Amino acid sequence: MAEKQPIKLFDLAEKPTFDLAAIRQKLANTQGQHYWRSLDEIAQTPEFQNYVDHEFPHWSQPLTEAVSRRNFLKFMGASMAMMGLSGCNSILHPQPLEQIAPYTKQPEGMTPGKPLFFATAMPLGGYATGLLVESNMGRPTKVEGNPEHPASLGATDLFAQASILTMYDPERSQTLYRNGRISSWQILTEVITKAMTAQAATKGAGLRILTETVTSPTLADQLKQLLEKFPSAKWHQYEAVMRDNVREGAMLAFGEAVNTLYHFDKAKVVLSLDADFLTSGPGWVRYARDFMQNRRVRDGETHEMSRFYAVESTPTGTGSIADNRLPLQARQVQSFASMMIDALGIGGTTDKSLPEHAEWIAAAAADLQAHKGESIVIAGEYQSPAVHALAHQMNQALGNVGKTVIYTDPVEANSVNQIESLKQLTTDMAAGSVELLLILGGNPVFDAPTDLNFAASMDKVALRIHLGLYQDETANLCHWHANLCHWHIPQTFYLENWSDARAYDGTVTVIQPVIAPLYDGHSPHELISLLTAGTLDNYKMVNGYWQAQAKGDNFEKMWQTTIHDGVMKDSAFAEKSVTLKTALDLPKPLEAQGLEINFRPDPTIWDVSVLTPLFGMVVSLIMGGCKKFPNL
Repeated sequence: MAEKQPIKLFDLAEKPTFDLAAIRQKLANTQGQHYWRSLDEIAQTPEFQNYVDHEFPHWSQPLTEAVSRRNFLKFMGASMAMMGLSGCNSILHPQPLEQIAPYTKQPEGMTPGKPLFFATAMPLGGYATGLLVESNMGRPTKVEGNPEHPASLGATDLFAQASILTMYDPERSQTLYRNGRISSWQILTEVITKAMTAQAATKGAGLRILTETVTSPTLADQLKQLLEKFPSAKWHQYEAVMRDNVREGAMLAFGEAVNTLYHFDKAKVVLSLDADFLTSGPGWVRYARDFMQNRRVRDGETHEMSRFYAVESTPTGTGSIADNRLPLQARQVQSFASMMIDALGIGGTTDKSLPEHAEWIAAAAADLQAHKGESIVIAGEYQSPAVHALAHQMNQALGNVGKTVIYTDPVEANSVNQIESLKQLTTDMAAGSVELLLILGGNPVFDAPTDLNFAASMDKVALRIHLGLYQDETANLCHWHANLCHWHIPQTFYLENWSDARAYDGTVTVIQPVIAPLYDGHSPHELISLLTAGTLDNYKMVNGYWQAQAKGDNFEKMWQTTIHDGVMKDSAFAEKSVTLKTALDLPKPLEAQGLEINFRPDPTIWDVSVLTPLFGMVVSLIMGGCKKFPNL
């Protein structure tokens, strides 16, 4: 074996040879700033290169022998450690700057190591659930239900529990973008001021605002004032998981939109028409508690359980605990409800399309009739308006209204058919009537019905501004356009700003922040206020609205009590008297032929955008099988 030659290092004392004229020529041909440590580095002399290559000689020794297990583990351990460190921060998603300084004066009520609890609420689909947020040294760490809030009574759901992770999600939008480049709130203010000055000449004829479901009294009042100032402007509402069928069912039954409340704690018999009321929908946390209260057998208190009949088109957590469960296709539920109407002796229908289930229907009808005023018939939110109207008719005939079923005014600030509202907006955009479009939350480019061609129509709007938690499809269409003035604004999370919202029964909760905004976020209140040149202070907007609504001189006491308890006293909607139509004009049920596909929110994820790849694969497989199943 040949003897290894010693490595000759570059002696800095030796005078290297390099051509100064060549160095000057090399520097003359470079552009921009370049940093170098010596002329040797610029010239890249062989001596200097040899020195750099062997600066750390213990790494330069060639691996002439097999790698040992010990060295392999050391290399891999170091590699994984560096990968973990690189994942802690990045250029695209830097962590927020954090100032660390000792207290000159300890904040009042804060004891190191002892958490504080703040009452607030989380809106989901517009409806608020009361929460208590645990905060450790100024950082929210845990979410639980508020015992004082009627929508939770101390309980909570998985979405509220997981929301703390959303707040800390490094993938959240963090910066204002204009045409794909970072911009500032000041420049946006100038752009909106100029645009609204132009809109003033036409009373806002080219202004459109698209929101999700709004139950916030403060935000609703802001929008109302905006529309009064610009009467030709329009406010549209849309979100993928909507309640249009519930609304239209009430319109069929009563001729007006109403909110329906259920007292499951008073019901001895419950019939569910494809309703997953224990795991989804407004008030389901409260409903689950009340329902299970009548399912518990306690010694010395009660030995009788309520009975539960479930008709459903897909397995659900609610149907899994039913005493009697009947699986049907979703389009067969209307026929089932019609036959139940006949079995209850109400009459008016002649549907006999489910004779195989006549015995099941007769048994359930007899149980309902034996418990008039102590039963509930509830229709699923994704069932047709006809099914909802039939459920209202059955509750009326069974004497449940006013006892186990209560009607109130709609919880939504502006109850509309959201699909029709989105269609109107799309039509206006396609016609070129929209000059300024403001999107407050949501991702309509992704989840709007495909046949509306929302994205193509939106492309015709001159100025598009999107407010959202993430840079999603709608955000990209708003700011990734060259030579155009479009914006994406990061939205504050519900734990980062002041606001308010109503619960399933109308109860108002003031949403108070638990932490300062982690990123450069803004709220819908700020953006609407920017259109009207109002205050940009969220607290002043919410506090000012309720101060204007207050009666008497005890507003400050009421306000502090509301913030402390998380519930505004006596703010729930009063019971409303409604009149059922004498004859329901219902469409005929769909024929149960061929395959049936139901797309519904995931009960554990809810946001369908997470499942986009899976949905695409499933739809592709289904459509590929259309030749085999021509009735699809």
